[in-house]
Amino acid sequence: MQEFDIIVVGAGHAGCEAALASARMGMKTAIFTISLDTIGVMSCNPSLGGPAKSHLAREIDALGGEMGRNIDKTFIQIRVLNTKKGPAVRSLRAQADKMAYANEMKKTLEHTDNLSVIQGMVSELVVEEENGKKIIKGIKIREGLEYRAKAVIVATGTFLRGLIHIGEINFSAGRMGELSSEELPVSLEKIGLKLERFKTGTPTRIDGRTIDYSVLEEQPGDKSQVLKFSNRTKDEDALSRRQIPCYIAHTNEKVHEIIRNAKERSPLFNGTIQGLGPRYCPSIEDKIFRYPDKNQHHLFLEREGYETNEIYLGGLSSSLPVDVQEEMLKNIKGFENAKIMRYAYAIEYDYVPPEEIKYTLESRTVENLFLAGQINGTSGYEEAGAQGLMAGINAVKKLRNEEAVILDRADSYIGTLIDDLVSKGTNEPYRMFTARSEYRLYLREDNADLRLTKLGYELGLVPEEEYQRVEKKREDVKIITEILAKTNVGPSNVRVNEILLKRGENPIKAGSTLLELLRRPEVTFEDIKYISEKMKNVDLQGYDYDTTYQVEITVKYEGYINRALKMIEKHKSMENKKIPADIDYDDLKTIPKEAKDKLKRIKPINIGQASRISGVSPADIQAILIYLKMRGN
Repeated sequence: MQEFDIIVVGAGHAGCEAALASARMGMKTAIFTISLDTIGVMSCNPSLGGPAKSHLAREIDALGGEMGRNIDKTFIQIRVLNTKKGPAVRSLRAQADKMAYANEMKKTLEHTDNLSVIQGMVSELVVEEENGKKIIKGIKIREGLEYRAKAVIVATGTFLRGLIHIGEINFSAGRMGELSSEELPVSLEKIGLKLERFKTGTPTRIDGRTIDYSVLEEQPGDKSQVLKFSNRTKDEDALSRRQIPCYIAHTNEKVHEIIRNAKERSPLFNGTIQGLGPRYCPSIEDKIFRYPDKNQHHLFLEREGYETNEIYLGGLSSSLPVDVQEEMLKNIKGFENAKIMRYAYAIEYDYVPPEEIKYTLESRTVENLFLAGQINGTSGYEEAGAQGLMAGINAVKKLRNEEAVILDRADSYIGTLIDDLVSKGTNEPYRMFTARSEYRLYLREDNADLRLTKLGYELGLVPEEEYQRVEKKREDVKIITEILAKTNVGPSNVRVNEILLKRGENPIKAGSTLLELLRRPEVTFEDIKYISEKMKNVDLQGYDYDTTYQVEITVKYEGYINRALKMIEKHKSMENKKIPADIDYDDLKTIPKEAKDKLKRIKPINIGQASRISGVSPADIQAILIYLKMRGN
């Protein structure tokens, strides 16, 4: 019987990050997957990033995770979204070479010290009872072997009793063409975990040779600047990658009519599908009936790799029968002769309601058992990767008897994600949005490294060289800002007038500084560099784009950022008010039973967490504060 410190079940985005974190922190780790050929596979969209998701990917990278580095090695297009909006919602998005992404992740796992990659379907969790506690001891695989471990991380994606739906047809599968896990969910229930059902879906894939691109809108990548998800990626490597265009198409009223006429054949509407689906990434039939006034919907054509003609048709996710899929496709402009390579489908799967997990992602029911990814009710690669990384870190911390790493929602989107799941739960597949964070102007993707790299370094996941680079960036931002603040530039400056007059702006006042000039919306840091070139004792050359962009954002949005920091300071005062583990909520007579039950189940570790629990009122929080004061806490 083989023994490991930590076993990871599942090699999707959550499992890969969990296993790498565990192994890189020195634990003898094994990752189990149904098939070695599907490690790190992008089950749906061949892309990473987008609003809020890019924030998660950047934070994973800042903490030493792999997702950002892997997409930088394999993207076929990259660009920034929401460039006309504020910095809080600007987001990087990259299309991946789908096969290359998976192969690179597989290679990374196989070349990581302390990590064994094993093919085997996990059929059972081995749990023993000690002193009245259920404690994980290992796993069994269907092939008949048992493996022991001090901790287990379950990251099973959509594979738990996965059921695929295409019209009137349904069959068991974890993904199309792959086995579902039928025995493991039985084992989870047997050891006391509650399971419920969610639904998600994926669109058709089209043979790119059969599409008329001449009538579609082209979306090129951005080659004008260095764009990358990981700071550890070399600029020249990111710039040298060949990019290929994406395209936009649209549905129309004829397509909508075809979908409406097939409503009774859709498992979404005829009662076949029982699981709840994502509200923010609905199937095309869901969109048609939810938004009856819209006469068209966007469709996004994304090539799945350099060496394939397969086109992912984003926006056309569906569970309709194949004949309906064929008919509606033929009626989309540019797709009159299109050939489907893979049909769209919906998939139902088991998940564990997130009230089952602690803020460390450890199970409340079984000690040393951690859950990460879609099993916790989330949707998306980035959400999964973030949980996997934190589960891996905290499993190691638990085994070392060290303090757990619980990220605050005021410090990261990862903290917001986990706090939302544990405190509020979810009644649909959870997807991250910038709007979910009340501190989003501070928690931007561009400063993820400044916020979290130090922690990643302290955990042993970020190398010394990268940590020092980030600290230099922090210091350079401070130095540049001080130079701008003390450098006066008056109305006689020809270069300033040249820029301002050209843009029809008001002239600068006497005694103004470069800092004040940069605060103007239309003035960029490049303008400031141009102005300063002929000024004595001012040297703004030699700084990289990341550093100068950071200066520009912090200067232009200083007032808003300071307001956010004051909110965070108030938030921290609540987070710093700890709730003792031995608190007896039954002693608090003024708190209603529903609130007590939730507090006892979730076990918030501070007042801030308690205040965000659904069903716990401000009056309940006040009662807890009074009780703690009387106790001397």
